[in-house]
Amino acid sequence: MELSVYLDGVRDNARLFVEAVRKSGLDAPVPTCPDWTAADLARHQGRVFYWISTIVETKAQEYIDRTPFEDEAEGADDPLAFVERGAEHALAVFGAADPETPVWNWIDGGPGPARFWFRRMAHETVVHRADAEAAATGRIGTSRVDPAELAADGIDEFLDFLDMRSRGGRTPPLSGSYHFHTTDVPGEWVVVFDGDAITIRREHAKADVAVRGPASDLELFLYSRRGSEGLDTFGDPAALAAWTEHIRF
Repeated sequence: MELSVYLDGVRDNARLFVEAVRKSGLDAPVPTCPDWTAADLARHQGRVFYWISTIVETKAQEYIDRTPFEDEAEGADDPLAFVERGAEHALAVFGAADPETPVWNWIDGGPGPARFWFRRMAHETVVHRADAEAAATGRIGTSRVDPAELAADGIDEFLDFLDMRSRGGRTPPLSGSYHFHTTDVPGEWVVVFDGDAITIRREHAKADVAVRGPASDLELFLYSRRGSEGLDTFGDPAALAAWTEHIRF
């Protein structure tokens, strides 16, 4: 995907995030993050902008401790201004960065192309914008991810992280196979759980459970930001319920 799509995603979703929190008020509960208020969500999002942009700006070769950024977020008198400044700073850093510069990321466990963080920052902002909109409306599942290609890329990244979890010894207690299929843009994935192993294949294949729908709905479903209503689901309902219970980011 063109890196400009990621940067546009950050810019657009940061703006929508701020608009939603202004509508909800900072004290509003966040239905998709039950322990947080909108102020907590804003502090988290702002902290993420500063932490990720510091990794890229400093060309970090090792993990950077998030504690100073968390402390800065907690001390922010105006959480929304903190988000806006963080997004502006991050976009400036990424706009000047070489996406091939090696910097630390958690997938590689060390240096890898900085483009990892372009992608991660975009989808982090998408998901938390959906959280902010849930706080503003009091309802889950009203958000939409645009463009559809960005949502499909978010599905791809999300499923990549499943394998990372298994390598970290945190394999979800699931078995069998799951097929996810976007209907508005190209995208098919088969996820197979076999003991401690998770295999992800980008292909069309029969599976024990299938979930099909627009990329936006499917990404938000995987991130537990909406239910399966409106999606086409096939196969064992218990297996689908097990996915939604155990796969939560």
